[in-house]
Amino acid sequence: MCGIAGLIRYSGLTPADHYRAARLRSLLHHRGPDGDGLAFTHVAALVQTRLALVDPAAYSLPLQSLNGRYTLLFNGEIYNHDALRQELAPFTNFQTRTDSEVVLAALLRWGHAALSRLEGMFSLFLWDNEEHTGFAAVDPLSVKPFLYHASESQFAFSSEAGPLIETDILPFRPGEEAICEYLTAPYFSGARELPFTNLRRLLPGHCLELHNGRVTTAIYSLPRPEAPPLLTALGRAVSSHVRADSPVGLFLSGGVDSSLLAALAPEPLPAFTIRYPHRAEHYRDALIVTSDDLPFARRVAEMFAHPHHIVSPSNFGEALERTLRTNDLIAAWEQEVSQNVLAHAASAHVKAVLVGDAADETHYGYSFLLHPQRLTSPRQLLDYFGHLPVRLPAAHFVDKYLAFTHSQGHNWHSPDDQRLAITCLIRNFWLTRLLHNGDIHLMAHGVEGRVPFAHPEVLACGEQVPLSAALLHGIEKHHLRSAASSVLPPDIAWRPKSALTKNLAARGIIHTLFRKYWASHGALIEPYVHANEVAALGPPVDDREAGLRFRLLALLVWFARFSS
Repeated sequence: MCGIAGLIRYSGLTPADHYRAARLRSLLHHRGPDGDGLAFTHVAALVQTRLALVDPAAYSLPLQSLNGRYTLLFNGEIYNHDALRQELAPFTNFQTRTDSEVVLAALLRWGHAALSRLEGMFSLFLWDNEEHTGFAAVDPLSVKPFLYHASESQFAFSSEAGPLIETDILPFRPGEEAICEYLTAPYFSGARELPFTNLRRLLPGHCLELHNGRVTTAIYSLPRPEAPPLLTALGRAVSSHVRADSPVGLFLSGGVDSSLLAALAPEPLPAFTIRYPHRAEHYRDALIVTSDDLPFARRVAEMFAHPHHIVSPSNFGEALERTLRTNDLIAAWEQEVSQNVLAHAASAHVKAVLVGDAADETHYGYSFLLHPQRLTSPRQLLDYFGHLPVRLPAAHFVDKYLAFTHSQGHNWHSPDDQRLAITCLIRNFWLTRLLHNGDIHLMAHGVEGRVPFAHPEVLACGEQVPLSAALLHGIEKHHLRSAASSVLPPDIAWRPKSALTKNLAARGIIHTLFRKYWASHGALIEPYVHANEVAALGPPVDDREAGLRFRLLALLVWFARFSS
């Protein structure tokens, strides 16, 4: 796991660009504290930092082909790299045991077809030092992001947006549509359109070619693996994801997804659970956090002998501000504070953690799929979670999401059609945003998030399940819970959906910080909101209102970070 970045200036690098590259390396150090390096040509500055999960020995970075023609920047983990290494060994003189060297050999041997053979999460950039051409790609779910800027004079990219702005490679140019989308549908925002008008995301399962200043993108082909029984597929995925030369842990909520990972782990792993001082009444008006995780997580940890670490932030206000400054695409969920706090605690023990992300999004795991009144249009989902008084009305984004689902072959004629259409939005927007959040907050502390539910075989299992089986008896993710029942106690396997916990008692802290930032930076967001309505907002009275204050605060902190 690493941080990658680069600048291609077609007229030739300037002396200031060499300084910018060094600054990029410094700003990405948190993503790769175990090694780093720079590579320069007349037109290219390439940056790599490394978090050593495989082969901790130091070696020169960025990785270069033996003949010096190609430079590879790689961020991710390839779980089948040992098998690929054996296949490539007759043609390659390997110098390390790293998966990145296998990726380089695969690209040089098989070209773009190598992408279909990589099982894992990745973003990569291959630069041809002779032809001055580039090739980039991301994994099928974009677990590892690749953000880029292309213009007539330059091409720039990074694992994170912030460093490109903070090194003055790009000016800060906020985008009205993306910001209004964030305030209207934060869980869909940042997935396809970023809040910076001069940056784009390489979409999941896409590759990019850079040739003579021209950028083209395309979907690359993937094999469709046969789907074994779900527990077989997930067991294989977990076994491959815990293999590393550095310690691997587990984020354990006590829900069915993370509990399944705990049950299938081939060895005890340090497990980390967030805890806030909640009382029973805190859950009464909560939208998606419906119960206390700790008793369930503690039972699972004891049952499978995982050493259990219970984590509580010592100063929630500081953790909140740190989290908001970390997410360069604007923090969307209050649960991101929990992710950030957990990652900070885990970093003292491990370099990677298994997470249950992608299970709900690929296995019909959301309870609102069971409520027909929330499915007739994306508008019902927007209204359920709440949205803010912005210049672009919610109807604009409803039309956008309807058009997208129609382009993917979905309609909204019947309840099942509507469930499939909503699931399409969840898979293509919500999941991309969720995975970005996990990457940005875990890597902020040098911790790699590994996602077994994103393994191709596990995804294939989800794709073959009929909607009727997934939502059988009015229970979301019924097929997965049924499989889990063979390895987990019934009250864990069938525990009602409860999102990663957040600090339900922190409404006052959130509102106080919101008022503070509104007083100092409110003018920066007035072009996007109805300022009089925002200025009149009082303390939140329920969970929905607390979420709205959180999003306004997150936007204000984002502007404070990049406008200074």
